[in-house]
Amino acid sequence: MVDLSDNTSLLEIMDGLPFPLVFIHGEQNRHLSYLEDLKGIGVEVAEIAFAGHFPMYSNPVALWATMAEFLRSCEALS
Repeated sequence: MVDLSDNTSLLEIMDGLPFPLVFIHGEQNRHLSYLEDLKGIGVEVAEIAFAGHFPMYSNPVALWATMAEFLRSCEALS
């Protein structure tokens, strides 16, 4: 993953995927420069409260709830 993020355009890869996407980040990373770019190509961006780089450790309940809600929204599309 580090090699991909260092040497490819993940934004272009994500833009070409034919299914709904979500990018989940901790609130301590709300300053990430590419969040608006993700939204611009139709990626849902979700922020986990009280979390940093690893929301699965900082706030696992909120992370799993966010993931479940995204999956429910995908089911509604089909």
